[in-house]
Amino acid sequence: MKGQEKILFEQLKKEVTQTFLEDFPTLNPDISKWKGLDIIYFQEHLRQKVRGNVSEKWFYTYFKSSFEKLPRIDMLNLLTQYCGYKRGWTEFQEKYQSKISQDNLTSHVTNEPLINKTVGDDQKNFLENVEVKTNGYDDETIQTESLGINVSKNKNHSFGIKKLIYILLGLITLLVVVFSVDKYYEYRNTFKFCFYDADRSSLIKSKLEIIIQKNGVSPEYYTVTNGCFTYRSSTDTLKMTISSPMYKKESFVVGLKEIRDKGEENNRNFKLRPDDYAIMLYYYSTGVNDADENKKSQLIKQRKEELNKLIADDALIYQVYDNELFGVEVLDKKKYIDFMTTPTTSLKNYILINSQINKNKKIDLIKFKIQKNEK
Repeated sequence: MKGQEKILFEQLKKEVTQTFLEDFPTLNPDISKWKGLDIIYFQEHLRQKVRGNVSEKWFYTYFKSSFEKLPRIDMLNLLTQYCGYKRGWTEFQEKYQSKISQDNLTSHVTNEPLINKTVGDDQKNFLENVEVKTNGYDDETIQTESLGINVSKNKNHSFGIKKLIYILLGLITLLVVVFSVDKYYEYRNTFKFCFYDADRSSLIKSKLEIIIQKNGVSPEYYTVTNGCFTYRSSTDTLKMTISSPMYKKESFVVGLKEIRDKGEENNRNFKLRPDDYAIMLYYYSTGVNDADENKKSQLIKQRKEELNKLIADDALIYQVYDNELFGVEVLDKKKYIDFMTTPTTSLKNYILINSQINKNKKIDLIKFKIQKNEK
């Protein structure tokens, strides 16, 4: 990156920070020090002002790390419009061109030259001059050569054709038999397992983690998001362990041989007991955004009280991030409740990873993340 470009982008970072601090004056004035909830609040502020978004990965790349080149022009336009420049990056450059040398000022946006690919005259002539030539063979000779048979006009002609037909029919019959047998055993060894809520008798659509264990074989791990999954096995029995943030951990032993011997349909349904505390925590943490605007203030107050009763004062609360630079942030109870009751679009992507109840029936462990849609 050229010196002029770096100066411009550093100035843009300062103005972005100033714009954000107008509504959030208590945050750190150094944008490179922002993390966790600070970044989430900035993303929400950006959406409200210019209806745009930057991903957390993008924020860490350009605002918290050293960078080698400017961001894309659409991102520069988004940030400058956020700072009040209606014409975006162009207007921002014009404002500071008297302070920075005009040389190379507009070199931040580079476009790869378009390569016009044309067919040369030599190629065109070559294509036009290609001809299909025959070598003097008559129709009968061509047909016999394509079959790989030296056909002569004698009595052996009929015998050779019949022999070839019998061979082909035999091969086709063998292939059909092999295919049918394979499909039969595939059907007998393919099973469909579905999981239902034990209280509501409804198919579970939330994420389920499944571990399948068989004798003498390493455990197999699966993730199910639609309530059912298909599994193929020729073993007699297997042990299946299912875990989910919203349901109690369950283990089942499935007799596959018994299903095959009885000739039953290869479908099995399993019921999982819901974890009421985890479901309440998820409901109280995500229901604010869906409330009516006239009732939202009262609902927020109510949710704060409910979460305060549900969570232990010394609870360990972790927010997990999907990036290499910043993996986990620890929140205290108050900060978590404030975050969960502040109406933002980020809460729509709230995912409860794990929770734990202590002997006093209070939640003393919460692990969650805000799923990111990378731009």
